[in-house]
Amino acid sequence: MNSQNEAEKMIRQKITCLYIMPSDEVLGEDYMDTLSIRGEIEKLIKSLPLSYEDLHEIGKTQWASIKKNIENRFLKINYYTDDLRWGWEVFKEPQFSVTFTDPAFSYFSNLIEDDVIWFVVEDYKNKMWLYEGTKDAIIRKVIPECLNLKEYYLVSKKYEWILCENHHNVACGSGKRIVEKMNKFIGENPEEIITVY
Repeated sequence: MNSQNEAEKMIRQKITCLYIMPSDEVLGEDYMDTLSIRGEIEKLIKSLPLSYEDLHEIGKTQWASIKKNIENRFLKINYYTDDLRWGWEVFKEPQFSVTFTDPAFSYFSNLIEDDVIWFVVEDYKNKMWLYEGTKDAIIRKVIPECLNLKEYYLVSKKYEWILCENHHNVACGSGKRIVEKMNKFIGENPEEIITVY
């Protein structure tokens, strides 16, 4: 009897220790805004500080057409729901997916030749934000500092290639030039690769 009471007490303690994330309706929009990647990036722009040339948000009037161009160029649109959210799952050929030994962004400078690129980030509630900036500011300053960055895309402004680091920490890419560079990198640096998919 005593051991049964002790077991029940331990179970209650463990249940009490469980943390359950309340919904955004319970927490409120103010709390959810603290989790916003957009808000986090805006704070980084001010605190680092970054110039307008280093990184700036693209307005909503331009974003729709750029997003459509990215989707048309790099995604196999099979269903009306296919878009940049989870777009890495429907990249057109040629494409690649790889898991590196270190965070994917730390390898992206080796693959990207362009100085100025698009930076697309996914926010909570499936919102997406588009930024334009320098490769160095985005890869070396912004991405490593973002705590709420789940999935993001780096895209050639000429729509020649796209890179993504998804929420599984897998680097995915599409576009002839970037795939050639990735294959060369994999061949020359096999010790940096965990899995090629």
